[in-house]
Amino acid sequence: MTVKILSSTSTFKGVSYNTNKMESGKGELMKFKNFGYLQSAQKVSPAEMKTFLKVHSNRNSRVQNKQFHAMISCKEREYNKKELTKMAEKWLEKMGYGNNPYLIVFHGDTKNNHVHMVSTRIGKDGKKINDSMERIRAQKCMLEIMERNPAQECRKILDQLKSFSFSTLNQAKLYLETRGYNLQEREDKLFLYKFGLLQGELSLKEIMHKTNAYTIDKARKKQLHALFEKYRKVYCSTPVPIFEPLKGNRLGKPKGYRSEMADFLKGKFGIEMLFHGRDGKKPYGYTVIDHSRRIIFKGGDIYPLKNLNQEETRNKVKVINFLFPSDISAYKSITGASDTLFRIKRFPENTAYRLKLLSVLEDYPNLQTGLEEFKLQLLINEKRLFLLDTQERIFIRLEAILQNKEYNRFARLWEIPLRNGTEQAAYIGSDSDSRLQLPIQADSENVLPNALGNEYAEPVRETVAPLTTFNLDIHQDVDDEAMHGRRRNKDKDNKKRSIR
Repeated sequence: MTVKILSSTSTFKGVSYNTNKMESGKGELMKFKNFGYLQSAQKVSPAEMKTFLKVHSNRNSRVQNKQFHAMISCKEREYNKKELTKMAEKWLEKMGYGNNPYLIVFHGDTKNNHVHMVSTRIGKDGKKINDSMERIRAQKCMLEIMERNPAQECRKILDQLKSFSFSTLNQAKLYLETRGYNLQEREDKLFLYKFGLLQGELSLKEIMHKTNAYTIDKARKKQLHALFEKYRKVYCSTPVPIFEPLKGNRLGKPKGYRSEMADFLKGKFGIEMLFHGRDGKKPYGYTVIDHSRRIIFKGGDIYPLKNLNQEETRNKVKVINFLFPSDISAYKSITGASDTLFRIKRFPENTAYRLKLLSVLEDYPNLQTGLEEFKLQLLINEKRLFLLDTQERIFIRLEAILQNKEYNRFARLWEIPLRNGTEQAAYIGSDSDSRLQLPIQADSENVLPNALGNEYAEPVRETVAPLTTFNLDIHQDVDDEAMHGRRRNKDKDNKKRSIR
């Protein structure tokens, strides 16, 4: 979660910014509170909102910039508009603005759901609301709402690091940085900062003691080499840069690298590959964090980077995962696949698809935009809807995910027969699927080859204990009001020059 305090003005232009979003269909008014006589009005114009805020703020003539404008954003669609609104109300209360007139507007026009809050910095008693260290207090209040204890989380991360084997100080720093910490090295200690506050510290002598005692695990190194060699033939191993998303579907600064194989190894075996490069250029090295064995390797000791960059997976086997065997025939009928490896397995998080599909209906201007955002496709076979996750390569019947009333919302759009009743329809199929009324065991993975012989017909033997980590990444959103504020300041400077 991200909370950001935006620019203050004397004219309450934050109201216009948000009402313009509402008029264009990119925003929705979620809360309009403490506006006195305007509360009972059927329709309130932006000018009336501004006038009320100005009159309220005139109780204090010493404060020039009286607008309070802030934003709370989540990562992608982690929270919906109602949940974000409740958080915003609690946050305003903790920051001292709960009794002031304020409006909360939900924006769904970016990759990340977020709400804007506009109020006045002047309280009902005519005094300015306390703004001392407000940006740090803003983070603290949000952590309290999320019921998080960052100092305790930091101690757990340090305990995890101490359980790892690593050969250099930079490897230890990399592990902490990927958990969202800013590091400062002084007085023979490593200080960890997050949310603008010091969260913990670690002795450099303790780190050096671990690096001096490090010896490479040759057996594990050999196992990882074999894993890399095997799966680079199935998944694309070439690292590609990841860029920060900006408003208007633009790309910002590069923030890292990923590959299809790296995503698979992290999700399946807890093996994290971190590539090192500059400005989105081709990586010059990488590090491997083996969470299951708690070892940090130099990537080159496991597998040469130049081999990962080679296009070994071009025209190779394509893997699709299924929950029901009978869905394979539907996939073949839709795609005409002839070079695909079919796997029957349990999906560990298939409830996430339900939330994504409901978000497509509720949070996007049109269906196609939402589906493309989540890299999903809806396909039809014999008047039934199927979901294809093009990124995770998962194919599943839609009725196994959605309740009947939810399924029917999509069915009407595709003009196919509706399902009766309102009960959950998951795991209901033909007679051939009756044996699948209970979920397939998570530790088994059956592979059904198609037109490729028996080369890939063996079950996957590698098993690793589930990875338990703390997701402490704080996603940054676009300060779009600040951008408009800079434009206003530029216009003012131009006017001054013209007068001179």
